[in-house]
Amino acid sequence: MKSLMCAAALVVCATMSFSQIPNPGFENWATDVDGNNNPVSWETINSFPIVSVEPVTPGHGGTYAMKVKTVDLTVVTLGFAIAQAPYTFAETPTKFSAWVKSTLMPGDTALIIVALMRGDSVIAATDSCTFKIDSSYAQFTYLEFPIAVISSLIPDSLYVMVATGLGASQVGTELIVDDIAFIFGNPTSVSKEPILPDLFRLAQNYPNPFNPSTEISFDLPESGITTLEVYDLLGRQVATLVSGFLSAGTHTRTLNAEHLPSGVYVYQLRSGSFQATRRLMVVK
Repeated sequence: MKSLMCAAALVVCATMSFSQIPNPGFENWATDVDGNNNPVSWETINSFPIVSVEPVTPGHGGTYAMKVKTVDLTVVTLGFAIAQAPYTFAETPTKFSAWVKSTLMPGDTALIIVALMRGDSVIAATDSCTFKIDSSYAQFTYLEFPIAVISSLIPDSLYVMVATGLGASQVGTELIVDDIAFIFGNPTSVSKEPILPDLFRLAQNYPNPFNPSTEISFDLPESGITTLEVYDLLGRQVATLVSGFLSAGTHTRTLNAEHLPSGVYVYQLRSGSFQATRRLMVVK
């Protein structure tokens, strides 16, 4: 598990801040015109009868917490809740914390994913700040996660996603979160000077899920003929983002999915003998 567990009483050596995150204690909920109950300032995939995000009481530090769960309506549907917000930090946070309760079915996982941006520049990327919760916690448990800082810039926007079922995708997997916060202290790592990547890497797209556009980043340690293509789950190519010679370095391409229906797709990077594939989700 990419987490560091500690007692709340020991959290005195760093500055903790809830203010940047919208509705961090999940005390505020609102019902939309279709009767779906959602945490204020968070996006979910709730659309009756698919209800995978809901309030639970009591919370850790208040009346409510947020439950994200996997549901079965003939087809197993994963749970997602996403917060995105502009905020110019006074400094770059180096840890993310949450109080969690969880029920993990065998082979299943739940995730908390964090990203920080400044404009189009990545300060902390989702692939290095994807925090896996692979244990069941019967009581609220405090977890801290390190944020992998890759830039000396100060972020001006944030992205947080809570997700379940990203393993065996079994009904019964639930994650309850409350009182999420950023923590400030010594950075995990900072790279002030750009360096040439030493390994091929295909990052998870950001944001994900998304509508209508998302960015895909990848590293090439050497120049060469490169392709980056998107396919549906039937193997049909639906988009080509790169096709040709690229120099060594870090590259980013934008996928506009206005023409694509909601669903899961795969994107594949090929360069020389390297090949990697990841999944993305369009939600409309």
